[in-house]
Parts: sequence; structure tokens; C-alpha cells
Amino acid sequence: MKLYDLIKGYENAEITGETKLEIKGIEYNSKEAGKDKLFVAIKGEKLDGHNYITDALTRGTRAFIVDKSFDITGLNGTAIKVNNTLDALAYISSRLYGEPSNEMMIAGITGTNGKTTITYLLESIWKGEKQIVGIIGTVNYRFNNYSEPSSLTTPMSRDLQGLLSHMRDSGVRKVFMEVSSHSLEKCRINYCKIDIGVFTNITQDHLDYHLDFNNYFNAKKKLFSEILNNSTKKQKFAVSNLDDPRGKEIVNEFTGDKIMYSVSDSRADVYAEHAKFSDNGIEALVNTPWGKLNIESTLIGTHNLSNILAAISCSICMGADIKSVENGIYKLKNIPGRLERIENNNGFSVFVDYAHTPDALKNVLDVLRSFTENRLIVVFGCGGDRDTSKRPLMGIHAADIADYVIVTSDNPRTESPVSIMLDIEKGIKSINGLKSEYVLIEDRKSAILTAVKMLRNGDVLLVAGKGHEDYQIIGTEKRHFDDREECREAIREVNSYTH
Repeated sequence: MKLYDLIKGYENAEITGETKLEIKGIEYNSKEAGKDKLFVAIKGEKLDGHNYITDALTRGTRAFIVDKSFDITGLNGTAIKVNNTLDALAYISSRLYGEPSNEMMIAGITGTNGKTTITYLLESIWKGEKQIVGIIGTVNYRFNNYSEPSSLTTPMSRDLQGLLSHMRDSGVRKVFMEVSSHSLEKCRINYCKIDIGVFTNITQDHLDYHLDFNNYFNAKKKLFSEILNNSTKKQKFAVSNLDDPRGKEIVNEFTGDKIMYSVSDSRADVYAEHAKFSDNGIEALVNTPWGKLNIESTLIGTHNLSNILAAISCSICMGADIKSVENGIYKLKNIPGRLERIENNNGFSVFVDYAHTPDALKNVLDVLRSFTENRLIVVFGCGGDRDTSKRPLMGIHAADIADYVIVTSDNPRTESPVSIMLDIEKGIKSINGLKSEYVLIEDRKSAILTAVKMLRNGDVLLVAGKGHEDYQIIGTEKRHFDDREECREAIREVNSYTH
């Protein structure tokens, strides 16, 4: 595409230099820059792309998008000055890839917890409708027998538009995308024309980046007030959780159709008239404006009923048949790292879950507590270089619900694992009349093995925080580590002692 066609229609762009250049690719990493590529200079949290323009020049790049404040004196090439280079990157990426979001139905799911589970539910439902669907989320990006691990929950806009283009060309017509607060702040889904926005819930997370809860909420709200409102799709829906205190507020500026769901509140459009929970799953009768659904699911807990109701609401808005919705929910047996059961014949239960926020950890522990016959044991930690204020809160929830707590390391990054664990311990120690026992074990492998060795008939163990992740980040090094593998190995080791 010619440069002038790529930038055509973008407001407040100031262009200096030749605009008839042929552009075959867009780069925001100078190491990938080259001839016939447009380099977009982005200011990140640690690096500023404007400092790498010279590097891009030496690699043959002759077209650049820069901030309006950047001095282009002496720049040997075409400069396009814009107010926000991240927004400009999203605009030109959509145009270069032929605006793929115009040709597919896209649902964006945002919220602190539940996003991944909902995308898996939606995928299962629409496979029943014989549809080729695309999934963009925390675990991976997948469609039509193609899959790649995700580096970001929501990719950078250039990568997102390229992925959507690939999906479109592969026959995908329904896309279910997890939308993180970071991606909304960083303009990653700008100019992505979505049909449905889904809100799950909002609790404390990412305050290291957003600084306070209102900033975090307002970032999530952009999905509805900006992205969905600005979408040119003919019929648009906002699906929101009435059970969340801010479920109504987050969609109040959206001008299209709104569908509210609730696990029990009959004022919602979609709600469960009655529900039965057990360690085998959920049975529920769900009332909707389109008819009643009988739901059977192997997912467990009230929070998963909420996720199911979100998926029901989204699917029927997109035109799914009620029977396909019921069957799709029934057929989904498990989700990687989401209350994933580690099978064994020892008389105890072991689960691995991604819960890494105070609310998520509390929800999962409450669910497991409800059917624990003997002791509930939890192993967890908190990530380094991330929101420190949630650490004592997670300690409080763990010690308040579980019988035995093992605090350990979880992606400490450049922080001291011990200092992170001590932050968690502050919460545990703050409980008056503490009834649970606890211990700090820095090495996560040893912590899991210690927990498994403790297990007796009727006990339940939760290993929380990492879920599907198969690595530990220690310092700046990513090392292979999978909680599920470690649990299975620990069970084998224990069994070797007893046989």
C-alpha cells in the first residue's frame, strides 16, 4: 500500500516528505525495520522508540510515525507527526490488513476474572453451530487447527490486525477476544470494529500500572464507551454482570442494546431460576428473553455459573440456537489451569488454578471449601514487580478460608521472593484469632511436594497463581515450570513411598 493511502483519513497527521513510498510492512521494533517498512516510534514503560530511529534508518527504513513533539530536523526520510503513535499504529495496521474486523463478528470480553473461561465456553458453543471460530486470549491464539502461545492477552495492534487478517482468510467468521485493561489503555483494539462487549467483574488487579482502582475501572469502561460505541457494526450489544457493583455503570455510556446477567437476580435479562452446585459441576435452569435453557456443566462454583451466563448472553445475541448453547456448555469438560483437576486414586483432590488476584483466590477457595470433607490446603504466591497492595489481601483470604497455607514463590522477576512472601505473611498475621496454620517455602517445587505429602483421605489441595503457565520468571530469566507437572510428579513420589 502507498504511504498516502495508509495514512489517509487519519486526523491531525502532519506529513513531511515523500508520501508515494510503497509500504509492505509496519514495525515498532527497530531491529525488524527495513526497506519498504514503516517504523512507528512508541514510548514504552522502559524504552522510547524515538531513540531507535537512527537504527531503523541504517536498516533502510525511510518512513516514520513520531510524536508531534519530536524534532525531525535532519531526518533522512518521511516523517508523519501524530498526537498518539499507539493510536496511529492501530489505525494504519487495520488499513494495511484490509480492515479484517469488518468481515467477522467479534466479541470482546473484559473484566478482572473469567475472560478465559468465557472464550472457551463460546468456542465450544459455536463449534456446535459448525462455525470456524477464532480465540485470542491468555492461554493462546487459535483457530482452524492453528495455535500459537500468547505473549500478551491482547496483542499489540499490528499483531492483532495481522492475526485477524489470518483468521478471516482461513474462514473464521466469529472471533472471541479477551480484552485486557492494558490493551485498552495502549490503544491495541482501536479501530477494531466489534459487535459485542462483555463485562465479567472488576476487583483489585494491576494497580502497579493503573495506580488506583478508578483508573483501572475507567480503562475497562473504554471497551463500551469508546470501542463499542465507535464501532460501525449495524447491531451492537453490551453484555454486563448485574451482580457486580459496577456492572451497570460500566455500560451506562453505551448507546446500543444492553443485556444484563445474574446468577440469581430476576431483574436481569438472563438469570438462573435455580442452580445446584457440587464437586461434579453445575446444574441450572436459566431464564432468558429467548427462552429457558437447561444447563449441565462440569465446571464448578458460582463464579463459573456467572461465566456460563455471560457466554449464554453473548452467544444468543450473536444468533446461536438455544440447543447449541446447551450442548456447547455440556461438552466443555475442562479449561487449562482453571480449577483443573489433577487425577489420582489416593482419596484426596488436587486442583491447579490461575487465581492470582484477591477476589479470584477467595472465589476458588470458597468453592473448594464447600465440598472439602477434611482439610483444605492452599499453595500460592504473588508475582514480583507487580501490584504489591494485593499481597496481604491474598494472605488474608487464604488464611481465612483454608486450613493450611503454604506461601511460596510465583514469578518473582527482579524482586526478592522472600520479601514478596513476607508481604503476604503480613496479611495472614493481621487476622485476629488465626485458626489456620501456615508456612513459608520459597522454592515452589518444594512447596508443592510438601503440600502433597501432607494430604490425607478427604483433603483438598489448591495450587494457585500460575494455572496454565509453564514457566517461572526469576530475575529476567524464564525457566520451565508447570504446576500441573509438579503436582503429578509429587503424587508419583508420594505413591512410591507407599507401594
